[in-house]
Amino acid sequence: MSSVFILQAAQYPQSELWLNINWKRCHDVVLSLQNRIVKSVRNGEWRNVKRLCYLLTQSFSARALAVKRVTENKGKKTAGIDGEVWTTPGQKMRAVEAIANWNGYQPKALKRIRIPKKDKHQTRPLSIPTMEDRARQALHMFALQAIAETQGDINSYGFRRKRRCADAIDQIFKVLRQKGSSQWILEADIKGFFDNINFKWLLENVPMNKKVLKAWLNCGFIERGKRFSTTEGVPQGGIISPVIGNWVLDGLEAIICNYPYYKRINGINFVRYADDFIVTAKTREVLEEEIVPKINAFLKARGVQLSEQKTKVTHISEGFDFLGQSIRKYRRVDGRLGKIQIEPSKKSIQSIKCKVKAICKSSGHLTQAQMIGRLNPVLRGWGNYHRHILCGETYSKMTSYVWFRLMRWGKSRHPEKSGIWIAKRYLSYAKGSHWAFRDKATGKTLVRLNNDIHTYRHIKILGEANPFDAEWHGYFQNREKLIKMKSASHYIGKVSKQQGGKCPHCQQLIQAEDKHHLHYLDGDKTHKGIKNVLMLHKAGKKAFAYIKSQHEQVRP
Repeated sequence: MSSVFILQAAQYPQSELWLNINWKRCHDVVLSLQNRIVKSVRNGEWRNVKRLCYLLTQSFSARALAVKRVTENKGKKTAGIDGEVWTTPGQKMRAVEAIANWNGYQPKALKRIRIPKKDKHQTRPLSIPTMEDRARQALHMFALQAIAETQGDINSYGFRRKRRCADAIDQIFKVLRQKGSSQWILEADIKGFFDNINFKWLLENVPMNKKVLKAWLNCGFIERGKRFSTTEGVPQGGIISPVIGNWVLDGLEAIICNYPYYKRINGINFVRYADDFIVTAKTREVLEEEIVPKINAFLKARGVQLSEQKTKVTHISEGFDFLGQSIRKYRRVDGRLGKIQIEPSKKSIQSIKCKVKAICKSSGHLTQAQMIGRLNPVLRGWGNYHRHILCGETYSKMTSYVWFRLMRWGKSRHPEKSGIWIAKRYLSYAKGSHWAFRDKATGKTLVRLNNDIHTYRHIKILGEANPFDAEWHGYFQNREKLIKMKSASHYIGKVSKQQGGKCPHCQQLIQAEDKHHLHYLDGDKTHKGIKNVLMLHKAGKKAFAYIKSQHEQVRP
C-alpha cells in the first residue's frame, strides 16, 4: 500500500476513499502485471511467474478491482452462508483492506441451491461462496487468467476475455463452408464435468497457491440446513470456477490436432465453448476409432468422461445444434450438399416463445408501458444473440408470434371488445417500422425483431490474440471500435466516438458486450444533443460522484 494512500486513509472516512479510487490507474497496474506474467510464461520463467502472481494478489489495485467486480456483477445482491452483502462504499473499502491478509484464512462453506436445467425436468447445483471468498477468488483469477490465456487452446471460446459464442459459431462456419469440408461431426458431452474433476489433478496442475486452492476445494457446502463435505469437483457458482474449468480442458485441441498432415488429410477441426465441444472429420470411422479414444484418455486423467448417451456422431446433412444455433447443409435435388446454413435452433425458438407466453399470461394487470418494459429486454437480448447468423425469416415468424400473444393479452383485458378495437387501442404507426405496439402516453415501443435488430456478420477474433499481452493492445482497440460501429445505432455510435469509445468515469473502453448507461447532463431525456449525453459503464449508482461533478460543470 502506498504512502499516499495511507495518508488519505488517515484524513478521510472509508466511504470517501472508495469513491475517490482512481479506477484507470487500478486497471493499468493490474494489466501491467498481467502483461509481465504473460511474458514470463512464454519464456518458461516459472519462478518469476510465481513472484509476479504474488505481487498481483497483494496489490491494492487488484484488491480494489476484485471487490468492485463482486459488488457490480449479477450476483452482487446474493449473499453466501453468512448472509452478508457489500452495498455501501464503506463496506467495500473495508473489504479491500480485509482481503490483503491471508494469515489463517479459511473459506466458509458454500450455500448450495438448486436451479432448473434448460429442459426444466432436472436441476443442477449452484454453490454460492460468501462475498469475501468471492473477492479472494477474483483476486487469484486475475493472475490465473493471464497464465491460462497464454497456454489456452486456440479454438476455445468460452469464459475467456474478449471471446464469445459468436466467435465459436463463426469458426464452425469457416471449417464447414467449403464443398470439400468435413461432413461428420462429433457432438461431445462430458458427463457431470464440474462435479467430477479430480482434486489431485487440480492441485498438481493449477498454477496457484496450493494451500488456498485446497481450502476452496475442501470447504464443503450447506444444503437444507445440513453440511456436506466435498471430495471431488469444482463448485459451480465460484468466480474462479470457469477459469479452472478451462484449465482442465486446455490441451485437448493439441491432442486431437497435433499432426498437421493427419489433420489436413482427415479434415480434423476442433471448436470448444467451456465444456461443450465438437470435432469434425471426413469419415465416421476416424471419429469413432481414433478421436474418441484420444479424448477419453485425456479426460480420464482429469477424473471425467464422455457421456455415452449424449455424445454422438452426426452427418452434416442431418444437422446439429451448438450454442443455441442449428448448423446444417441441406441436400439439393441432385443429392449433393448445398451451402451451410446457420440459424436459431428449435430449442432456442421454443425457449423464447415460452418466455413471451409466460410474460403475457402473467401481466394482465400491467399497463401497456409496463408490458413493453418486461418484453423488450427479453426480445432484444435474444435478437442480439442471433444477429450474426441467418435469422431474417425466424425474426419475422417470432414477430408474428409476439403479435399473436399481445392480441391475446389485449383480449384478456377487454373480453367484450373486438380485435379491431384492441388493435386501435394498443397499436400506432411508428416512423420507419410500420405498425407497432406503442404506448402513446410515454412513447415506449415494443422491439420488432425484423425491424429493430441490426444484423451483421461477426468479426471473429484471431486465435493467437491475447488481451493480457501489450503487443495485442492495438489489435483489440481497433477490433472493438469496428464491432461498436457495426453493432451500434447511428446515435450511440456518435456518442461513443465523441468519448473516444471510453467510459469517462473509469477511462476504460466500453466493449461491445458491456452494458452501458446514457446519462443526460441537464436531466432532460428529450434533449438528445450529443454534447448533453454521457455514455458510461452501467454499474448502478457507482458513477454518481462523477455524474454529479459533470452536472456542476454543465451550463446554468
